[in-house]
Amino acid sequence: MTKTSIEKKDYEIVAKYIKDISFEIPSPDNFVDAAQNLGSYTTKLDINSKPYKKNLIELNCKFHLKAPEIIKKRIHAEICVSILFKIINTKITPEEMKKIILVKIPKEHFDYMKDIVTYLFQKSGFKNFNLNKEVDFEELYREQYTN
Repeated sequence: MTKTSIEKKDYEIVAKYIKDISFEIPSPDNFVDAAQNLGSYTTKLDINSKPYKKNLIELNCKFHLKAPEIIKKRIHAEICVSILFKIINTKITPEEMKKIILVKIPKEHFDYMKDIVTYLFQKSGFKNFNLNKEVDFEELYREQYTN
C-alpha cells in the first residue's frame, strides 16, 4: 500500500467554476492596440477565501490583466475562478489551513485556471493569447509569512 492511499485527506474539492468575468474594451482601437501589445501587459493573481457553510470554504482566484503606463489605449480584464472545498479533517491547525488555502489548492488547480483564462481570452478575440505564467505558491507563502 502506498503512502498516499493510507493518508487521510484534509479537504475535498466540491466544485470549480467561473465566478466572474469582466472584459472592458472601450473601442475597436483599444482592442487592436491590446492585441498588438498583449505581451507587455502583466497578469496579477489575487487569492482570497471565505467560509461558506458547514466546513465549506470558497477560494477565489482572481486574475487581473494590467497594461503598462505607456499604453494609452488599454483594455481591462479580470477573471475570477472559484474553488469550493470542504474541510474533512476538522483537527487541522490554523497554519495548516492557511497552507491549504494559499498553497495546496491553488497549486493543484493552477493548470485548470490557466486553461480557463487562456480559453476566455482566445474566445474574446485575442487568438494568440496564452497564459504561460508559472507561480511558485510555496515560495510566495514563505515570503509572505516569514516577514
